[in-house]
Amino acid sequence: MIAKRRNSKSGHKKLLSVKVQSQQAKRERLRWLRSLAALALAVLAIITVCWQGGAFALNRLVYENESFSVKQLDYRTDGIITVDQLRKWAGVRSGDNLLKLDLLRIKRDIELAPRVRAASVERYLPDTLQVRVAERVPMAQIWAWQRDSAGETDYDCVRLQLDETGHVMTPIDGHSVVVSEDQAEWSLPVVSGIDLGKLKTLAPGRPAGLPKLRAALGLIGEFRRSPLAGTVDLRVIDLSQPRILRVTTGDGGQVDLSTERLSRQLNRWARIRAHGQKFGLAIETVDLSVTNNVPVRWMLSPSIAEDMKRGRKVARK
Repeated sequence: MIAKRRNSKSGHKKLLSVKVQSQQAKRERLRWLRSLAALALAVLAIITVCWQGGAFALNRLVYENESFSVKQLDYRTDGIITVDQLRKWAGVRSGDNLLKLDLLRIKRDIELAPRVRAASVERYLPDTLQVRVAERVPMAQIWAWQRDSAGETDYDCVRLQLDETGHVMTPIDGHSVVVSEDQAEWSLPVVSGIDLGKLKTLAPGRPAGLPKLRAALGLIGEFRRSPLAGTVDLRVIDLSQPRILRVTTGDGGQVDLSTERLSRQLNRWARIRAHGQKFGLAIETVDLSVTNNVPVRWMLSPSIAEDMKRGRKVARK
């Protein structure tokens, strides 16, 4: 009996000891969790204070600092776009904070203009914004009839321009409706004979996806590198004939060319023209799309015809 009592007392003491140890462990864990929570709150408070303080300091020292206000707006282009137009597209005014400007936004807004090929925007501390623009160079123009927005039955003859890559542009002078004005861009070759249904694909800012139109642009490029450049006025390129580019020159001549081997055909054109000039003749019609026995119809050279009309003596070579 005495042994049983001693065992029960020792067991009860062990149970109490285990409970005490368990309670102590819980208190230690709670203390550790409270310390961890307090540390996290302290870190969060420090981060918040630093964030707000940094934002305040950034605004006061940078974004609201008059030392970084834009004072010089340096706009330059390699073409004919005016500085006022570039300023309007960029949307930057004197006094704006230089470091707060979104340069990518300014670059994107300028390049949205169909006439702009590429733009670069850079900031130079403390007060200069530099904008450089590379323009598309028009090579040809298209005249198309479109319904007048002011009326349901009236139509306007609207012109579009294309560069060497086929990108469609509106005229830089802002006059899209065809009127008689003395400007260099009005003398660009006119591309005609395009299906009116396909004209809807010629949206400003996008490349033209018409193969024959690209062939016409290729002809203009080859023409500028040929012996005819500067001596023959390229007025109209008609695309209405299948596989043929029909060219009308400034003196009223008509030349048919194939869409292939343009440089070879242009060299032949130059030789035929030089041969006629020896006799005071100019080309009225010629079909260079054929490889052999090129048919040529001649007319009097415009200068000789004018001399004869005025009764002047014509010197024969």
